[in-house]
Amino acid sequence: MKTFFPLFVDMCGKKVLVVGGGKIAEGRIKILTNFSAEITVISPKVTKYIEKVASTDSLRLIKRKYKKGDINNLAPFMVIAATDERHTNHKIMTEAKKLNIYISVADCKEECSCYFPAIADSDAYIAGLVSKNGNHTGVKEMIKKIRKIFLF
Repeated sequence: MKTFFPLFVDMCGKKVLVVGGGKIAEGRIKILTNFSAEITVISPKVTKYIEKVASTDSLRLIKRKYKKGDINNLAPFMVIAATDERHTNHKIMTEAKKLNIYISVADCKEECSCYFPAIADSDAYIAGLVSKNGNHTGVKEMIKKIRKIFLF
């Protein structure tokens, strides 16, 4: 089992490529926009939220399927593979790893070089939480508890 070191990184102005336009991609984008990342989304279809954010120029939207070379051309700090196609997510992971770029694969934790955490944020503190064993329900429950503590 891989072990991951928790690290907080200044994302201001860092390029992030999100491939996919559904609910998982939307959730990642909502978090990343709070940290001033420079987001590009590649997906033929996107949620209304992603479309709305793109219309305000808060992210760049490319409405098409992922193509080999997209990662190399954009040269992002991090890539999030969140399509609903396993083989596409695998291709994205392969390209990102060849370029030594951090990759979070929404449907396969074994292919990730970094995990995307659940976030609890207050004026004074921020916490990121991931599961060691893939227990997403446990993460949801624990992050709710942490958020309640932050509201003290």
